[in-house]
Amino acid sequence: MTTDRKDIRLIALDLDGTLLNSEKLISPRTMAALRAAMAKGVHVTIATGRMLAGAAMFGRQFGANTPLICCNGGVVQGMDDETSIFERHMAPETVRGILSFCHEHGWYVNWCIGREVCAEYYAPKWYFAYRTVQDFHVKEVGDRYLDYTENVIQCVVRDLDGKVEPMVKALKAAFPGQFHAQQNTGTSSDLTPVGVTKALGLEFLMKHYGLTPENVMACGDGDNDLPMLEFVGTAVVPANALPTAQSLATYHADTNDNDGIAKAIEELVL
Repeated sequence: MTTDRKDIRLIALDLDGTLLNSEKLISPRTMAALRAAMAKGVHVTIATGRMLAGAAMFGRQFGANTPLICCNGGVVQGMDDETSIFERHMAPETVRGILSFCHEHGWYVNWCIGREVCAEYYAPKWYFAYRTVQDFHVKEVGDRYLDYTENVIQCVVRDLDGKVEPMVKALKAAFPGQFHAQQNTGTSSDLTPVGVTKALGLEFLMKHYGLTPENVMACGDGDNDLPMLEFVGTAVVPANALPTAQSLATYHADTNDNDGIAKAIEELVL
């Protein structure tokens, strides 16, 4: 199903499962479509659950001409800028509680402060989705983790054995109403401030450029994309997406491994 051609002036792109193929790369056809859209004067940004440190590399690859929406909408920042233009933080006492709870249970958690990714220790196995990101670094804080609880944008709990859902359930019971859990991948879940979604960061960018939802095309496949897809005038959803995302599509695209986003941009924008 396609949508009527609209005045699309901003494109917001989820990364994993949408812009990136299964190899965690942007295909040449997709790269060309993004650059052609920007040449027409369209703003193109990334809207991802990833931290800025893990998203900026992809923005640089195609030359994103707009600040990036990272941490599920908790921060909007130029990929090479030192400071953000929009940011929301978790309450420090909530962060201290989450980090202590995870530490006591032996669970792996990392968290984002500005451009830094913090964790008690670093091990590549926890970041396999970042395998194509160059110069990815984690600040190892060891037992001093409670010293790093101010201005935290997002925490990520991780487990490689399918136990993330019960971990999140236990955290919600321990800290009711203090955070929002989204982007449950089966091996990780993002914990964000209540009320923070990709739609929040996208709305800030829209106001920044004087645009309305009808001017925006959002592309996404996961649970953390739902508010953004529902908010915009043109919702592009690849065929590999969750059924809940598919139900919000105004344009059903091909899969992320078959240049779905490139084809959508070619038809709707170019």
